[in-house]
Amino acid sequence: MDRPAIKSASRAGWVGWFISDMRLFWARFAVARRWLSQRYMLADPRTVGLFRIVLGTLLTVDCLRHWRVARQYYSNEGVLSNHFHLFHPSGNFNFSLFHSFSTIGEVHVAFALSFVCYFLLLVGYRARLMSVLACIWVTSMDNRLVMVENGGYIVVNLMTFWAIFLPTDRRFSIDALLRSYRESDERSLAQLNKRYRPRYLSQQYYSLVSAIVVFNLALVYAFNVLNKYGGVWRRGETVHYVLHLDRMVTASAVFFRHHLPYPATWLLSHGTLVVEAVILMAIMWPTARLRSRPLAMLLMTMLHGTFGVMMRLGPFSWFLIGWSTLLLQRAHWQLLGRWVKADKVALAVSCYPQHGTSFQLARLLARLDHLDLLSFSEAALPAGDTPIQLFRARLTTATADAPWLTGRAACWAILTNLPAGRVLVPLVRLCTLGLADLMVILLDGSADNIARWFGLRPAAVSATTASDTKPLLAAPINNGPPATPAMARWKRRALRWGREGVLVWLIFCSLSQLIDENKSIPKPLKHKQPKAIQLTLQYLRLYQGWGMFSPNPIQHDGTVAFDALTIDGRRIDPFTGRPPDLYLSDAEGLGLSQIQQDYYNRIRLDHNKAFRIALERHLQHWHEFTGNPNDELVGFDMYWLRDHNPKPHHTKPYEHEKICLHSWRKRGYRAAVGAARLPPRCKVASGNKK
Repeated sequence: MDRPAIKSASRAGWVGWFISDMRLFWARFAVARRWLSQRYMLADPRTVGLFRIVLGTLLTVDCLRHWRVARQYYSNEGVLSNHFHLFHPSGNFNFSLFHSFSTIGEVHVAFALSFVCYFLLLVGYRARLMSVLACIWVTSMDNRLVMVENGGYIVVNLMTFWAIFLPTDRRFSIDALLRSYRESDERSLAQLNKRYRPRYLSQQYYSLVSAIVVFNLALVYAFNVLNKYGGVWRRGETVHYVLHLDRMVTASAVFFRHHLPYPATWLLSHGTLVVEAVILMAIMWPTARLRSRPLAMLLMTMLHGTFGVMMRLGPFSWFLIGWSTLLLQRAHWQLLGRWVKADKVALAVSCYPQHGTSFQLARLLARLDHLDLLSFSEAALPAGDTPIQLFRARLTTATADAPWLTGRAACWAILTNLPAGRVLVPLVRLCTLGLADLMVILLDGSADNIARWFGLRPAAVSATTASDTKPLLAAPINNGPPATPAMARWKRRALRWGREGVLVWLIFCSLSQLIDENKSIPKPLKHKQPKAIQLTLQYLRLYQGWGMFSPNPIQHDGTVAFDALTIDGRRIDPFTGRPPDLYLSDAEGLGLSQIQQDYYNRIRLDHNKAFRIALERHLQHWHEFTGNPNDELVGFDMYWLRDHNPKPHHTKPYEHEKICLHSWRKRGYRAAVGAARLPPRCKVASGNKK
């Protein structure tokens, strides 16, 4: 064999070896991908629907929390006007819709729009669109006043952003209800009893985002454990120091710090680390998820519920508890369904298919009856002028001569038999206490009265049976979703791959931020982020720095206090309305909100000096804010009060300091004869000292 032939054979051998090796690699990769997919990349639509409800509820409540202080913190009358922030932004990538709203009236409109968006996300109307709008409103509120942002706000941003990629509209939503009406147009009770259940209601959602939301939650606890490597944590002194943070603690924490012995706080300090480590393992455990995931949810609720009761951390605790709902698996819903169904009984519901109102309400009940406990039958038409009731109900096991429930009793029995009916029925009764007349019409009135109350014309009722009557509408019956054309399938596939590509980019950005921001990552691994990554993360506020009270807890306490003089000679602190209290060490909890205490803690820092000018302008117009001309300030001094928390086995703070941060006097002011004179300006110093 000549040399070229030998080379060709050798080359063919190497190519064959490479191809076979790649096939083996791809086969092993497929096995690993299948293993990961089955455990982490599948999400049940019911889990996502519950997550949407929880997220919408939390966003709505958090919106109301910020709305209460809209004038002081988010309007031009407050501590930071929007035009000042536009010309002196808090960062390089700072976008906020709230910058378009200046006066307090306009800011109220902005909060109202965001509230409506969150509420529509909660009920699931146009849920996909509302999740995008909710993300824009949430990040806009953060970017409007970055100084009050803490780890809880980052949790809110992450949850709202990941919700964009989840199928939040498939279950427990108005969207799902309207979609079922479009896909199944029942015309008879027989069709109602068949219970149209499309595949997408039970088909698990397969996507990278299902793994991202679980892994991201696990990383929160992983780095909360890794970053707490300080000596205070190792000595078990953390809870003692945290309970003496007067600017953060609630009245409950003040009570416990006086009654908990030091051994109990030592045990709680080490127990916190143990619980966080157990939560991490329970979230990521690949097997026995039927038990490990509920354990993680229980521990998260206990841990963060305690944080939420003891400390004013803003949305951190409650949103992490809400995030835990994504840990529910399909097996949990199946167990829950069997448990709920065990103590319920099947009902036979009798209605009038000839009457439009009665039949349409029967269609609604059939869609809500996911436990298949209701069976519909035709009721005999009453003779004479007897009004037609909406429904009658009785047990399916009842004899033919057993009495039927009617009116209120029938309605409550049917509603109680629906999923979560035992919880929803008392809420409905509570919410309708002031609507007694409407309840009488809805529950005891006839179907004709209901149609008349809503301004509708009741359908004509004949004496014939449902089988002899013609359909209510002439349109053909649609018993399922239409077939998807080829072009639509290709479009859907392209959108799916585009979504996964965006998620891959977000994973890369998040890993970069995780390395750059966490204290336990070695410095040689940290790097300067490219501008594209900075733009992605900072506009959306998708940070990944985890480690509350790490590497050591805060061992000093501090707050901002004002010593101001009004035009009528009174000395007040404008933010409390009381005489200035310039001594911190005798405090038993300052009662500050999360927004207020974080604003104080950030405004003291030297790199935020420029924002003290905006604060000064706000205080110059304080009398306009309060509406009392005598509240006009002629001068004020702004102090940072700090002290060291008590050492273990002690209860008294020490080394109290009063640091002047800012001083202002009204130009040209002359005190009246006999009035208090303005003291000289205090000497401004740095507030960066810890």
